[in-house]
Amino acid sequence: MRFRLALDESKDYDKSVEAEGITFVMDPFAVALIEGIQIDYDDIVEDDFIIKNTAGPNSSC
Repeated sequence: MRFRLALDESKDYDKSVEAEGITFVMDPFAVALIEGIQIDYDDIVEDDFIIKNTAGPNSSC
């Protein structure tokens, strides 16, 4: 399963979650699918977001 990170305006039906001062806005369908993921930002090597699924080695995101 793939998810896209993008800058966008929130819609009335979107869900939002705040973590460590950052507000994440997502489609309500995605909320259940991304439970347990960790998002990190690598500004040292490649300026990339790193998404880890903590649900286990047999899971993907």
